[in-house]
Amino acid sequence: MVRNSEQPVILKRIVRLEQDASELLEDYARFIGISAEDVLNIVLKKLMANDMEFQSWLSQQNVQQQGSQSPVGFSSCVVETEAA
Repeated sequence: MVRNSEQPVILKRIVRLEQDASELLEDYARFIGISAEDVLNIVLKKLMANDMEFQSWLSQQNVQQQGSQSPVGFSSCVVETEAA
């Protein structure tokens, strides 16, 4: 987990969105005054944090992977990323 004093590592990811979802994302970002990228970060973190079934699964994965060099977590879900 990133503490407030630490800067998160930013990765670049290309995603394909349905047109209506993309338009809603841009509208919502403009409405609350932040970037669409920030909206996506907030929404994804909140969605996954509130999904108890996912959290249970993630905990089980972390226990199974304890001691390995690449524990399973949010960062392991990233595919085809590069530093921004």
